[in-house]
Amino acid sequence: MLKMILNILVLCFISTLAWAQQADLLDRTYTGVSKETNPAMARKEIQDQAVQKFSEEMIRELIGDDQFMKRKSLIQSKIIKNSSRYIPVQKPSNISQEGEQFTMSVNLKISVRDLKALLQSNGLLAENDSVPVVLPIIAWNDRVNGKALRWWMVNERNPQAFLHKESRLLEDALASALQKNGFYSLKPTEAGLGQQIPSTYQSDRLSPEEMQYLARYFNSPLAIDGQVTIEKEKSQTYRVELRLVAVQVQNGRTIADVSRKFVTETGDFEAKIDKKLKEVAEATANDLSGQIFEAWQRGSIGTSIIRVTIQGRSTLPEKEALKERVRSQVTQVKSIRERFVSSDLISFEVDSSTPPSELAGRFEKLDINGKTLSKVSEKPQEIILRWAQ
Repeated sequence: MLKMILNILVLCFISTLAWAQQADLLDRTYTGVSKETNPAMARKEIQDQAVQKFSEEMIRELIGDDQFMKRKSLIQSKIIKNSSRYIPVQKPSNISQEGEQFTMSVNLKISVRDLKALLQSNGLLAENDSVPVVLPIIAWNDRVNGKALRWWMVNERNPQAFLHKESRLLEDALASALQKNGFYSLKPTEAGLGQQIPSTYQSDRLSPEEMQYLARYFNSPLAIDGQVTIEKEKSQTYRVELRLVAVQVQNGRTIADVSRKFVTETGDFEAKIDKKLKEVAEATANDLSGQIFEAWQRGSIGTSIIRVTIQGRSTLPEKEALKERVRSQVTQVKSIRERFVSSDLISFEVDSSTPPSELAGRFEKLDINGKTLSKVSEKPQEIILRWAQ
């Protein structure tokens, strides 16, 4: 008896899972014609037409027309030729002959989630396929000797050749690590970019707005807001603290963050600091570069965080179904994170490059187990909706 009950529960779970997976597939129907003389060949041609048409439509929506046209051959060979990975179901109707051509309809079930995964694995999901330029804006503080370095400040009060040397070392490590992932990092200390900075921005502490200005000045969509601090630890040992934060200039959003603390061996200040930085710079730069690359692959660069609040009572299955519909059907949303849930309110944060007004319209088109949403209000970084009656 127990075994029978377990079997029934397993079957119910499988049926529920299959239904949920089916519900997350977009349904598209295509009617096409073929001039092939053989019905089997005509059937295949029309099915291929359906796959081509809806694949192109979905991919254009996900990556944009410019990206689609630039990478069209790659999309055809790597994505559309593998359409079975995101179109698990094709249901052709009976084929009919009209004069010298055949006519048939094809119903397709398309998984946006699987299509996104395939695009991402081929480096096609990023918002911009040009080489992104990164600007390091790293402040150096030597509290042992009372020295400092800001490459954007030409007339330093306490210039020191040693800090210039270490700054170039770190910039070289960042450039090398980022280049491996398809980014181009400027080397402002080596290039003397501070000579180009307007005097207004040559200050010891830059505000976020001033950093954004410098990044735009050098056509960099990404900036690294950094701090390197050197302090005395014990007798003839020193502590080095690094904090590197990658920020997308468009909206000041942090996409990567690395913090490290190191203690040198006993010995001469410059020799031991230089040795320690040479030991740790590459790994630190690789960590930051990896985080930036992951954000780029997810399509998170170029997006903003928008809070989406849903008012009204809903069941747990409805809440879960809502998240799944957003992930699978709202292609403008790169990721969704739950922030607050109560009996009569749900709040999410989503990554999207789409304006809130357009995004709200996408949410209103969703069908969540027979229920829909309607917009209450919108702000630049927030959408409020409610369950429609």
